Amino acid sequence: MYSHGFLKVAAASPVARVGDPLFNVKEMLKVLNTIEEKKPSIICFPEMGIPGYSIGDLIFQKYLYEDSLEAINYFLKNNNYDGVVIFGSYIIINDAIYNCCFVSQKNKILGIVPKNFLPHTNEFYESRWFASGSMISKEVKSVNLFGETIPFGKIIFENRLYDVTFGAEICADMWAPMSPSETLFSNGALMVFNPSASPICIGKSDYRRMLTKTMSFKFNGAYIYASNNASESTSEVVFSGHKIIAEAGSIISEDEKISLDSSVIYGDIDIDKLHYLRRNNSYYKSSQDMTRDIDILKVSFDLTYLNDEFHFEKELDKFPFVPKVKREFEEIINIQIASVIKRLEYIGIKKVVLGVSGGLDSTLALLSLCYAFDKYGYDRKNILGFTMPSFATSANTLNNSLELMKKLNITYKEIPIHDMVSSQLDVIGQNRENKDTTYENVQARYRTLTLMNIANKEKAIVIGTGDMSEIALGWSTFNGDHMAMYAINAGLPKTVVKEVVNYYCDVYPEVSSVIKRILETPITPELASSSQSTEDIIGKYEINDFILYHFLVNGDTSDRIEYLLQRVMNLDNDVAKEYVYNFNKRFYSQQYKRLTAPESVKILDISLSPRTEIRLNGDIYYSREKKNR
Repeated sequence: MYSHGFLKVAAASPVARVGDPLFNVKEMLKVLNTIEEKKPSIICFPEMGIPGYSIGDLIFQKYLYEDSLEAINYFLKNNNYDGVVIFGSYIIINDAIYNCCFVSQKNKILGIVPKNFLPHTNEFYESRWFASGSMISKEVKSVNLFGETIPFGKIIFENRLYDVTFGAEICADMWAPMSPSETLFSNGALMVFNPSASPICIGKSDYRRMLTKTMSFKFNGAYIYASNNASESTSEVVFSGHKIIAEAGSIISEDEKISLDSSVIYGDIDIDKLHYLRRNNSYYKSSQDMTRDIDILKVSFDLTYLNDEFHFEKELDKFPFVPKVKREFEEIINIQIASVIKRLEYIGIKKVVLGVSGGLDSTLALLSLCYAFDKYGYDRKNILGFTMPSFATSANTLNNSLELMKKLNITYKEIPIHDMVSSQLDVIGQNRENKDTTYENVQARYRTLTLMNIANKEKAIVIGTGDMSEIALGWSTFNGDHMAMYAINAGLPKTVVKEVVNYYCDVYPEVSSVIKRILETPITPELASSSQSTEDIIGKYEINDFILYHFLVNGDTSDRIEYLLQRVMNLDNDVAKEYVYNFNKRFYSQQYKRLTAPESVKILDISLSPRTEIRLNGDIYYSREKKNR
């Protein structure tokens, strides 16, 4: 199953009998029959799954080799599955025995990959039976089996139409200091499959997780691991049946239950994301010069594009930026406060100025400043909070801001700005009844002007409150709320701001009732009217943040984001297209504001800082705008 850049893969641990190849093949076929509905494009079975890993010295017997080849031939003749099937067996070349994985599709063996590193410690005796494939792979490029010439050695399997590539290594290869997977990844494989036979002992599962996560993280790839299960266990060891599917440093599917029954896990590999991560990874680029291997064979495989609905194994995250564990909220808070305190220490002051509107962003800024001052021994009275009501300010937001500042015991003041704004409107000849952008921006700029002047007078700095979502969409007044002396929230999108503010209810329970009221208040700039709704103008923040994540973190195209919005947000096609169009239009056209944005700390995987991450000039065009319209 492949669709919109997603590839479904599987790892299986079937029931096995040691020394009974035909039985084992029939069990594999049973598994393939059960996965028909899931339609994984590639499935991986365990190491030496055809004869059984624990055959010991029986591997020297000619009859077992013949039985294994006959069983593989039976599999090829009876395999009705369209996808790629990876399984373990062995071949003999010049009377040397090689532990191999066979990569097949329908009735054809696409390639055979030998194991390089043979464990010969503790319960393992592989060098007693096998020869390493590392040297012979340089000399032997094919073998003859079943009347066919089959590629042999180091192989990357590729589907050029959809740019999907994978390789394979076997069990202990993963544990070696310089594993074959490193070469495979560096030379273009997006995925590496590992058919394994790994006994269980206390603590070993953690090592497997660590290795698979590390390999997939280092190379922006996917690692699929499948061990045989307890049905093959001997009197000395129990085999784990551990199966892992890891992608870009995260385990997306796993089964570590000790079982005597067949079992399968599935995972959806985001192929498009992996390509984007590699294009954006300087380490991966450098590896091209150091690990280029011209001896790697390239073998094609077929991949069917699914036009029907793709069945995701896990529901895609509607809020991909939002932390899922408490520890990450603590990290967010501590990063924010350390950055501000460092700036104050550098300047040599202990005083800040903050505009407090009663909205989410200024609430988070105020709570974070209080937390910073408490932790680093600063006096909260040196937090100077100002609320500046104008024509459209509601009693609700005004009262919330005043109550919040009072209960947090900072220095605060209400400064009505109606008269000053009116005076400025008169100066520029703006009709007060014309509540256009100019009318709104005069208020925003006057507030920033006032805060800057107070900061000069008090020998303080102005802390900006704008968040990453607003910065991405250009939802700020240039040289108004767009500007500050340091921006505390710029590293957080609105969906995260909301959750961090809620998190502070437990940190400062004395203001939890005010925080909850603020969280329930619709997001509004209150510049034209008190009922003005930000999300009515720019769209829902949860949708814009979803687009921002998939655009910047995963490098998704507009078409794929539209597809995901339909799947995850339940938007119809036209609404999804309109959201993506509006996001792109705002994101590209508002780069000029980001170029002059104040400094701010990076908190998440991405930042919109023009000094560190988003290198775009201020008059860049979005070339696909008309096409996607």
